[in-house]
Amino acid sequence: MKNRLFSCLIIVTFFVISPNSSAANEFSTLHEVIRHFQVAFVERPNLAALLLGGLEGLKQAAPKCEIQVLSRPALFLVKAGGKSYQINRTAISNYKNLEKALVQAAKLIKKQKLAKNHKTLEHAIIRGIVSYCGDPWSIFLEADLYNRLLDDGSQSTGDVGLLVEPHQGGLKVLDVVVDTPAYKAGIKVGMKVDQIAGRAASQLNELEALALMRGKVGRKIKLSIAGKKYELTCAPEPKRNLSVDPPKNGIARVQLFNFRADTGRRLASVMKKLQTMGLKGLILDLRGNPGGLVTEGTDVVGQFIKGGKVVSVVGKKHMRVEVEQSPHPGAYRDLPLVILSDHRTASVSEIVILALRDYGRAKLVGEKTLGKGTVQVVMELMDGSALKISNGRYYSPKGTPLFDGIEPDINVAWDGKGEDVQLKRAKMLLK
Repeated sequence: MKNRLFSCLIIVTFFVISPNSSAANEFSTLHEVIRHFQVAFVERPNLAALLLGGLEGLKQAAPKCEIQVLSRPALFLVKAGGKSYQINRTAISNYKNLEKALVQAAKLIKKQKLAKNHKTLEHAIIRGIVSYCGDPWSIFLEADLYNRLLDDGSQSTGDVGLLVEPHQGGLKVLDVVVDTPAYKAGIKVGMKVDQIAGRAASQLNELEALALMRGKVGRKIKLSIAGKKYELTCAPEPKRNLSVDPPKNGIARVQLFNFRADTGRRLASVMKKLQTMGLKGLILDLRGNPGGLVTEGTDVVGQFIKGGKVVSVVGKKHMRVEVEQSPHPGAYRDLPLVILSDHRTASVSEIVILALRDYGRAKLVGEKTLGKGTVQVVMELMDGSALKISNGRYYSPKGTPLFDGIEPDINVAWDGKGEDVQLKRAKMLLK
C-alpha cells in the first residue's frame, strides 16, 4: 500500500524556510505552509479562500470563539472572551497580510485560553487553509501520522488492505486489495467509513486514514464501516505487480496493479512469452491501478508506440516544463490493443491511457478515470508535520490535461459482481 500512497508523487523533497518576524516564535509552521503555497503551489491560490479556511479551522479548534462576517471595508470580526479582532480587506491583498491576520486572530484565541493548546490551534488553521486551497490532492499531515507512512526498513510494516477517498464530508472505501484482511472480512468498495482507530472519519483525510490503518505486522486496527465494527490485523503488503490471462483465440489480458519499479521490464518479459503462445491482441487492464513511477509508465507506453513524447509536466506559471519520452520504436507498436479503466484508475495509469490514445494505439473501455493529473511534493515542516502539495500538472502528448478524468471510448459500467462485462466488451473489439 505504500506505493499506492505515493502514487501521485514524482518528487519527495524537503524545504527549510526561515520564519519571518511575524511568525518566528509561535506560528512558524503556519508561516512555512503559507510560504509553500506562495512559492510552490501549482496555481495562484485565492487568498480570500485561504483566509476563510484558516478562520474555519480556528473556529473548529476553539468552538467558543465567534466569527462574524462584516460589510466593507472590514471582512470579519473575531470575538473571544469579551475581546475582539477585526480583519480588514488588506488581509487578502498579499500573503504577508494574510499570515498576519491569521496570526493575530490565533493569538487572541490563545490569550483567552479557548483552544486546547498551541499546536492544536495552529494545526487547525493549517488544515483549514489546505482544505480551502482549491486542490483536493493537497493534504496536511500531523507528525505522528506522517511518520507512520515513512518506512525505514527497521521493522516489518503492513496494513489492512484498504484505500479510502473523500465522500460527502467523510470517507468511503475506494479499493479493497484482494487477499488482504479487509478483503477477507467482506468489506466492499463504496462502503461508508465511520471510524478508524477510534477517530471519526469526518475528521480525517485519506492519507491520515491510510496512516491509521498501517502498522507493525500483527497490530490490531479497529474500524467501523457501514455501521459494522471490525478488528483487523495488519498483514504484509501483497507483492503482486501484474497478472496474466494467457491468449485464448489469440487474445490475452495483462493487468497492471501499479507502476512500481521494474513494471516496464516485467511487462516486456511477459509480452515475449505471450508472443510464443500465439498473441494477436492485448487487453491492458488498468482498473484499480492508482499509479506509481512516471518512468515506468513511460516504459510501458514505449512498448506500444513508434517513439515520441509520452507526458509533459508543467510547473507553476508554466515556468518549469519537463518531458518524458520514449526514444525508440516499441516491439509491439502494431499489436491491436484495448485498455480497461474504472473510477479508481489514476495518475500514471492516466498518463499511459492518454498517451496511447493520442497516438491512436488503443480504445478505452470501462468507466471514467479518477482525474489525478497533478504532480505533488511532500514537504516536511519544522515541527515534524508534513504538507503534501501539488506543484505541477500532467499533460498528454497533444496537450490534454489529465486532471479532469478520462472518458472511455466505450462506456461500460460494472459493479464487480457476476460476469465481467467490461472485459467481455474489450474482447469483442479485438476479435
